[in-house]
Amino acid sequence: MAALDQFISSFNKYGGPAQLNRFEVVIQSPFSSGDDRHVSFRVEGVTMPGKNIRTTTNENIYGPTHEMAQGLTYAEEVNMTILLSATHREKHYIHLWMDYIVKPNTYDLEYYKEYIQPIFIYQLGKNGEKTSGLKLNECFPKTLGPIQYSQNSVNELAKQEVSFSFKDLEFVDTAGDTISFRDSDAGKFPRQMQIPQSPIPYDDAVMRIARNKVREATTRITTIDPIQAATSFLRNGPR
Repeated sequence: MAALDQFISSFNKYGGPAQLNRFEVVIQSPFSSGDDRHVSFRVEGVTMPGKNIRTTTNENIYGPTHEMAQGLTYAEEVNMTILLSATHREKHYIHLWMDYIVKPNTYDLEYYKEYIQPIFIYQLGKNGEKTSGLKLNECFPKTLGPIQYSQNSVNELAKQEVSFSFKDLEFVDTAGDTISFRDSDAGKFPRQMQIPQSPIPYDDAVMRIARNKVREATTRITTIDPIQAATSFLRNGPR
C-alpha cells in the first residue's frame, strides 16, 4: 500500500491527473469582431502540437554512425473542431479572417504581420483553473473544412474543422509566461560572419597593376609630339 499511496501522492502533488476534456482555447482575430470569446468557447476539440529536433547522421567518424541535432521543427498546422450555431457565425468568423488575408474580389494578399495572431491552448484543473499551457506564435487560418450533411444525422450537431498554420510554439505557465531554457548569451555574438567595412577599397596587386598601366598610357599620350609621331609612322609604319 505504501507504493500505491506514493503513486497517488505524486499525482496530487501537481494538481492531480490531467484530463483531456478540461481545456481552453483562446483565439484572437486580427480585426475587432467581438466574437473572439464566443468562438473560443465553441472549440470542441484541438490537437496540442509538440516539437521535434531535426537530426542528421554523423558519418565523419570511425565506427558506427549516430544522430546529431541539426535544428528544430514543429508541426505544419494545428487542427480544431468547432461547434456551429444555426447561423454559422463561427464559420463566418474564420472565413472572414481568410478573406482578410486573401481578398476574394482582387486576390490581393495582406501583409503578413497584419493577419497573424497568437493562439493559446490551456490545460484546466478540476475547478476550471489554468494549470499549464501552450502559445502558438504567428497563427492564421489555413483550411476551412467541408461540412457533411445527412438525413440520418438527426441528433448530431454540426461541426466545423479548421486548420491553423503557425510559426513556432512556446510552453507557458498559468500566467502566460514562457517556460523555456533560453541561451543567456543570445544576441551577444553575430550569427553570421561580418565582412569588415573600410572607406578605402582593398588595394590588391591587380588594382595596382591596372592603375600603373593607365598611368603609363596617359603619360605616353601626353608627351608624344604629333608631328614627330606622324613622321615616324611614315618611315617605319605602324608599331
